[in-house]
Amino acid sequence: MLAFLRVKDFAIIDELQVEFGEGFNVITGETGAGKSIIINALSSLMKAKTSADVVRANTDQAEVTGHFFYKDGEYILRRIISASGKSRAFLNDNPVSASRLAELGDTLVNIYGQNEFQYLLNKESYVGILDSLLSLNGERSVLVEKVQALRRCEAELNGKRKEAEGREKEIALLEFQVEEIDREKLKEGEEEDLKERAKILKDAEKIRGVLHAIGEGLYEGEDSAHMSFRKSVGLLKPFSSIETVEKLKERIETVSFDIEDIFAQISDMEKGLFCDPEELQKLEERLFRIYELKSKYGKTYQDIRQYEESANQRLVYLKTLSTDISGLAIQKAALEHEVKERADDLSEKRRGGTEPIERAIVDELAFLSMKGIVFQIGITDKGTIDENGKDDIEFLISTNPGEPLKPLRRIASGGELSRIMLAIKRVIGGDEEKTLIFDEVDAGIGGKVADLVGRRLRDLADTHQVISITHLPQIATYGNHHFLVDKSYDQGTTRTGIKKLSGSERVAELARMLGGATITEKTLQRAEEMIHHAEKGIHQGY
Repeated sequence: MLAFLRVKDFAIIDELQVEFGEGFNVITGETGAGKSIIINALSSLMKAKTSADVVRANTDQAEVTGHFFYKDGEYILRRIISASGKSRAFLNDNPVSASRLAELGDTLVNIYGQNEFQYLLNKESYVGILDSLLSLNGERSVLVEKVQALRRCEAELNGKRKEAEGREKEIALLEFQVEEIDREKLKEGEEEDLKERAKILKDAEKIRGVLHAIGEGLYEGEDSAHMSFRKSVGLLKPFSSIETVEKLKERIETVSFDIEDIFAQISDMEKGLFCDPEELQKLEERLFRIYELKSKYGKTYQDIRQYEESANQRLVYLKTLSTDISGLAIQKAALEHEVKERADDLSEKRRGGTEPIERAIVDELAFLSMKGIVFQIGITDKGTIDENGKDDIEFLISTNPGEPLKPLRRIASGGELSRIMLAIKRVIGGDEEKTLIFDEVDAGIGGKVADLVGRRLRDLADTHQVISITHLPQIATYGNHHFLVDKSYDQGTTRTGIKKLSGSERVAELARMLGGATITEKTLQRAEEMIHHAEKGIHQGY
C-alpha cells in the first residue's frame, strides 16, 4: 500500500504531500491542474531511466519520495533527479541502483494509464495477458530459459562445425610448428652465448697476438712490469722498519701479486684461442636456425615458448573438437525435444483455459454495459517456437450481435479499451497487497457506464489499494478517500497542490464536476444523491 507521497520541484509542482488510505482513493480536479503529473512523479520514482525535463524550472533538482507497506515490510523509496540529467536512488535512506528501485516498484505498484490501455492494441502483449489470466507465467519463464539455452547451443555448435571444416590442415600445420620448435631444443640465453663465442673464433689469432704482447710486458723478461715491481720491493726492504716505507712496500707487493694473477688469466685465454673453422661454421648454422625460429614464432625466447604453448593448447582443442561437436549435437537434440514438449504443453493449457476466461470477461463486460458482446481468444500454430511458445494469439471481439469476430486491436474504441482492461484486471485478480493506479480510466465513457466502472473500481479496492484519477463524478462518488488537485498562481509562478476532501467539500467538488463553474442548489443536491446512491449500491451489492 502507498501510504505517503511527497513530490518536490517536479514539473509545475513546487512541493506536495499526500497521505493515501486503504481501499479506493480518487483524485479529481480541473483539467490542467496537474492530476496526471502526480502519477508521472510516482512513475518516475520507479523507472530505471527518467528525464531531466521533469525538474521544475529554475530549480536544481526534483525529488520524489514514496512510503509503502507490503507483506509485513516497510519501504521508503526516494529518487532525486538533477537538472543535469543525473539521478540518485535510495531505499530506506540507503543508496541503491535505479534498476533496483524499478524492480521493487514493479512489485509494489501497477500503473494503468492511457498507454497501458493502448497495449491492448499491441498483439505482442496478448501472450503475457493470457498467461497472466491462466497463471502460466512461471511455465512460460521456464520455456524462455530453454529456448535461449537452445539458441546458445545452436550458435556454439554452428561455430565449432565451421571451425572443423579446416581442422585437418590446421592440425598438420600446428604439429609441424611444435615439432620444429622442440627439435631445436632452444635454451634461454643461448643466442647471446653463441654470438660471443663466434666473435672470439673469428679474431682468435689477433687476440692471441695481443694477449702475448701484453703478457710479455706485464710479466716476462727483465724489463717487464712484474720485474720492476719486484726490484722496487727489494730496494725498499732495508727501510721496512719505517712505517710509511713499509706501507708503500706492501702496496707495491699487492700490485705485483695482481700482475701475477692477470698473467695467469692471459695464459689460460691464450691456450683456448684457436681458430677452428669447423666450430665457427657449426656456431653460425646454429645461430641461423635460431634466427629462423625468431622470424616465425617470436622475437625473444619467451615469445617462442609462449607460441609453442598456445599451439599445443590449440591442438588439444582441435583434436577434441569432434567430441565437442558430438556432445553439442546430442545436447541440441535434447533441448529441441524439451522445448517442443514444453511449447506443446503450454499451448494445450492455453487452449484448454480460454473458454472460462472468455466467459468471465464477457460477464464482466456485460456488467460494464457492454452487453451482447462476443469476446474470444484465438490461438493458432505459428509454425515456429520462440520464447512465447508456438502460439499465435489474437483477441477477437464482436461488439454487436450478428457481426463477425474481428481483431480487438482494429475495432475497439478508447472507452471500450478502458472497460476491457478493467475487466481483464478484475478477472486476473493478482497480488492483493499491490497498489493499482488508474490514470483516466474514464476515457470515452460516461453516464451509467461510468457508474458501473466506478463500482468495479470500488470492488477491486476490496482486495487492493486502488488510486484513480477521474474527471467523472459517477466514479468519484465510489471513493473511500477523495483528493482534490488544484492549481494556483503566486507572483507569476504556477503551483499545484492537493488536499483531502470530506463532507461539504466533497459534495461541492462533485457538484463542480456535474455542473461546471456554476454550482446551484440542484447540483449540490444531485451530488449528495450520487454519494447516497453509491453507498447504497456498495452496501446492497448491486
